[in-house]
Amino acid sequence: MHALVTAPIPSHPQNHGNRARVYAVCREIQARGYQLHYVYTGLEGLSEEQEQAMREAWEHVYVLPRELVIKKRSKRRHHLIDDWHSPAVTKLTNRILDIWDIKLCLANYVWQSAWLDAVPADMPRYIDTHDVFGNRHKALKRDGLEPSWFYTTPKEEAKALARASHVIAIQDEEAKTFRGLTDTPVCTLGFFDPPNFLKAKAPERGAKLKVGYIASDNPINVNALKGLSDALKARPALMEQCEFNLAGPICNTGPAEEAFYNRLGFVPSVEGFYADMDIVLNPNVGGTGLKIKSVEALRFGRPLVATSDAMIGIPTEHPLHACPSINGLCDGLMTLVTDPCEVAVLQQSGQEIYNAYLKAQFETLDLLFPRVDAPKAANQ
Repeated sequence: MHALVTAPIPSHPQNHGNRARVYAVCREIQARGYQLHYVYTGLEGLSEEQEQAMREAWEHVYVLPRELVIKKRSKRRHHLIDDWHSPAVTKLTNRILDIWDIKLCLANYVWQSAWLDAVPADMPRYIDTHDVFGNRHKALKRDGLEPSWFYTTPKEEAKALARASHVIAIQDEEAKTFRGLTDTPVCTLGFFDPPNFLKAKAPERGAKLKVGYIASDNPINVNALKGLSDALKARPALMEQCEFNLAGPICNTGPAEEAFYNRLGFVPSVEGFYADMDIVLNPNVGGTGLKIKSVEALRFGRPLVATSDAMIGIPTEHPLHACPSINGLCDGLMTLVTDPCEVAVLQQSGQEIYNAYLKAQFETLDLLFPRVDAPKAANQ
C-alpha cells in the first residue's frame, strides 16, 4: 500500500511546529501499513543533511527545485487560494499516481491542495490544514501584528476544502470554522507523540527557579516575548526569584536582548532543555493553530504556565494553564515562587491532561487512517 503526501516544508529536522506535525502524521501513516511518497515542494530550500535525513525516513522522496516555487499575491489585500501553487507540483504528483498504486493522498496546507483536483474521486483525499488562512490577515492585525506569509478569504479557503474527502483541523475551534465553509467531513487531530514524562526536579535550597521559554522567531512569538519582557520589568521581585532561560531562534530577536534573559540559542536536545527547567512558560497572545510548544511541554511532563491563547485546543482545568494575559501569567508564576509545593500539583495536572488529550488523538487517527495488512517497510 502506498500513500502520497505533499508538503511545502521539509520534514527534517523537527525544530519548528509545522515540521514536527508533518513528520508525526507521516510516521503514523507509515506505522499503519503504507509506504510513503513524500513530495517536498521546495519553499524553504534544503541542505544535504536535511535531504539525507528525509530519504532515511521515507521510502520515496521527491524534491522540487526552489526556483520552481511561486509566491505571488493576486489581490491587493489577500492571496487567491492557488497563488502559491506551482504547476510543477501537479505534474509530479500525476506522474507518481500513474506509476504507483497510490491508495491515499494528503496535502499539507489548503494553499497547496490544487493537485488533489487530479486525484480520482474514489481515492481518499486529505488536507491537513495546520491553520485557518481565511481572514488570517485580519486576525493578525487585531493582535497588533503585520500580516505575513499566506492569507486569503473564507470563500477562497472553501474552494480548497472542497477538494478533499477529509479535512483535518489541528484544534476544535478551527474545525468549527471549516465546518461553516464546507460540506466535506472535518475532524480534529492535534499533537499525538507518546508521553515522555521527565523525572520531577528536586528544588535546590536557596536557588532560583529555572524558568524556560523555547520558541521559533515568528512574529507571534516575538510579540509574546516583548509582552513578557515588559511584564517582568514591572516585577523585579519575580526576577530576583527566577532565572529566565530562552532557547531556539527566539534568542536572535530584539526582545531577547534584555539582560535578565539567559539565551541558550539552539539546543541540541529539546528533551534536555525541558529536563533542566523547573517551570516552562508559553506567553502566546493571539494567533491561530495549535500551540505546539504548550503540548510539547505537557508531553515532557513539565509544569507549564501558559496564557489561555497558548492552550486553545487543549482541554484543561488548572488556572495556570489558562492565564488571561501575560500579566496574569507572571502573577501565576509568582504564586509558584511563594508556594513551591504548587509546582508539583501543576506538574501532575499537566500529565493527567496530556494523557486524556492523547487518548482522543489516537481515537481520531484510527478513524482517519485504519491500519492495513501490509509488511512494515525495511526502515521502520
